[in-house]
Amino acid sequence: MKNFPEKIFMFIIALCFVVFDSCDKIEPPYTENNEIIDISKCPIPAFPTLGNVFKKILVEDFTGFKCKYCPLAHIALKNLINTYGDTIVSYAMHVSDYAKPDVSGLFTYDFRTPEGTEIDQTFQVSAQGLPKGMINRTKYEGTVVIPHTSWSIVIQPMLADQPKVAMQIINNYNINDSSFCTHIKMTFIEDITDTLMFFCGLTEDSIIKPQTDYSLPIGQQDVLNYIHMHAFRDGLNGSFGVTINPQKTHKDSTLVKSYYYSLKQKDYVHKNLKIVAYVYKLTGSEVLQSEEKKVK
Repeated sequence: MKNFPEKIFMFIIALCFVVFDSCDKIEPPYTENNEIIDISKCPIPAFPTLGNVFKKILVEDFTGFKCKYCPLAHIALKNLINTYGDTIVSYAMHVSDYAKPDVSGLFTYDFRTPEGTEIDQTFQVSAQGLPKGMINRTKYEGTVVIPHTSWSIVIQPMLADQPKVAMQIINNYNINDSSFCTHIKMTFIEDITDTLMFFCGLTEDSIIKPQTDYSLPIGQQDVLNYIHMHAFRDGLNGSFGVTINPQKTHKDSTLVKSYYYSLKQKDYVHKNLKIVAYVYKLTGSEVLQSEEKKVK
């Protein structure tokens, strides 16, 4: 995480020039943002009253279709979701040479994204060998980069954590022009003095592409019709998101972030897309709350 604050600052400045439009509705006490506002494309809806709020756990799986043992991490993540349900929020970032396409041959598809590459390099995940991941970006045995064999161990004590932030997502899909608006409301359950960041991204399930899997017998290890789940597709507000409170966030204050996204000329299957969003501390990068919801 060397030079992490500087990287964050550079990305916040760069957001002034991104192609996504965003709009904010902020209720007192006011917080600060640095994004372009255009409420005409994405009118902000009325959110329902908050129901039962519980702490959700973000699992960031760093992977690649040429990573021989990454399918073991995919199984570990699937088991976590089967065990803990919607307590788990996840995405799989295809990174490094493990995800580098071949000019010719089996692995021609490119899952990599600029955001995934930047996050991977910042936290030095693939440099430690894959499969690896991060769990709410909290440390285990002195590091935030955690092998898949320890994910369940790390998650179990987190299940009793009380949430500091509640998140709600409303997605409005427009079939006529293949676009959607996503609206994410954050409600702060207690005073928070840390500087907070907000990230919003797009994932896709059920992508059928090849994958190497060394858990299979020799001769069957290149799986042509492998089902890739939770694949990170794009960041809607940069690699590290935006600052939402440079000083203090007060209990019961709320913030709505809205983004317009065009799916034209994208090879995504719209019914398999999800919005993933999370709030984290700038210092230390700990994720306080996360949420995901289908686009369509």
